[in-house]
Amino acid sequence: MRRPSASRRGRMSEEGGAVVVLFALLLTVLFAAVAFAVDLSRLYHERQVLQNSVDFGALAGARMLPAQGAAQGATASALALRVTLDNAPQLAPGQISIRYRCIVGDRDGDGAPDLEDVPYVCGPTTGAWAAGDWRTKRGRSSHACDPFAGDKCNTISVSTSNTVDYAFAPVIGVDQGSTGAVNAASCNGSCGAARSPLDIALVLDRTGSMTASDIVNMKNAALSILGFYDSSEQWVGLVALPYGSAANKCGVADPQNYPDSNYADWQSIPLSRDFSNADGTLNTSSQIAQRINCLQRTGSPRINVNGRNWTNDGHTNLGDPLDAARGMLALQGRASVPDVIIFETDGQANQPHGYNPCNYLNSKATIAKAAGQTIFTIAYGLDSPPVRCTYDTGGLFANAYATRNLAAAATNSTDDVPGGCGPNENKDGDNYFCVPGSADLEPVFRQVAEASVGNARLVDDV
Repeated sequence: MRRPSASRRGRMSEEGGAVVVLFALLLTVLFAAVAFAVDLSRLYHERQVLQNSVDFGALAGARMLPAQGAAQGATASALALRVTLDNAPQLAPGQISIRYRCIVGDRDGDGAPDLEDVPYVCGPTTGAWAAGDWRTKRGRSSHACDPFAGDKCNTISVSTSNTVDYAFAPVIGVDQGSTGAVNAASCNGSCGAARSPLDIALVLDRTGSMTASDIVNMKNAALSILGFYDSSEQWVGLVALPYGSAANKCGVADPQNYPDSNYADWQSIPLSRDFSNADGTLNTSSQIAQRINCLQRTGSPRINVNGRNWTNDGHTNLGDPLDAARGMLALQGRASVPDVIIFETDGQANQPHGYNPCNYLNSKATIAKAAGQTIFTIAYGLDSPPVRCTYDTGGLFANAYATRNLAAAATNSTDDVPGGCGPNENKDGDNYFCVPGSADLEPVFRQVAEASVGNARLVDDV
């Protein structure tokens, strides 16, 4: 066998050395690629953890919206911050930014906000924001909002970022990577979206404990709800207590015969779908708007319970009008459309006598909830002094605070401050609301209307 010549052996040695060098270079590149792949995977995982955390934080903070004023802003911010940190404990509080916005609709598609939603849904503390400061896209309009300055804000935004120490990349001189900014915005209420179909029974208390100014405030609050809803999608009916006569439902029938299961007696207006004008404003000539405007404060009608006069025990039967609202929705409501009862009162249940009136209300509410109907209750003026169920001689609510009774009647709700009206009662995400007096009814009615069409949800940060 012939041996390779010396020159050929030299060339082979050189080629072998080149392969070794090339292999070493390729190995370095491969290692760098693997290092980057592993560390970038860690970086992506960290970004996803942060995204989940700000999502949870924004949703939690939105439960306390709308927020107006420093106290409410601080409560929403603190909850959003705590939940974000609970889910991303590697962050420091200073790494988390929280800001607010006001989001309303552009349901008519004219490229401008639906100003009928301002300031009920959200808006400035005084005056109006300049038209050019709104940003509108995809059917929503958004404006910067500051609850600490007195603005009413329905959207909270949480953002953060973090750096990740690399495990392998430092060998090639890359020690860290940034997740980049992650952000989540959550809004509470309809949030500018097209309002979904609902059938709504509105129950209004006009008993003698209400003053003339209370009646005016109650009417304005009820009309503001009609102005919020869209009668092409939401149908609204009216029940008033005490009930009116067949000849005059604006006034109060005398006598009032309890218990009364005749829905026609209680029903002031059936489910209506003509209270909105084409431009979304309130049709004041609609039958339901006219009926609300004409409601009169009760005098002192006779109260017959099973044929016996119990007038001196009061005029406030809450159980039967709630049951009438349930019956209205069951008989007149649309198939597969959610049913909602919005129930307002300023007093304890004191009729029908002998039926434990507060427990009677609760039993009627239980029937409605079992039928799939959602109940919102609005109480006012029950905290100074605290009002109790003094006409219940037994059962769950004997001498209980009336606030507890009304919270129990609402869907999935609790009374945060029994006998009072806690500062966060209307911000706790449940369906029981309270206000000190009738002058506060209009904003809380609009808040209930917002809550009825939507809850806290993540939205694009417009």
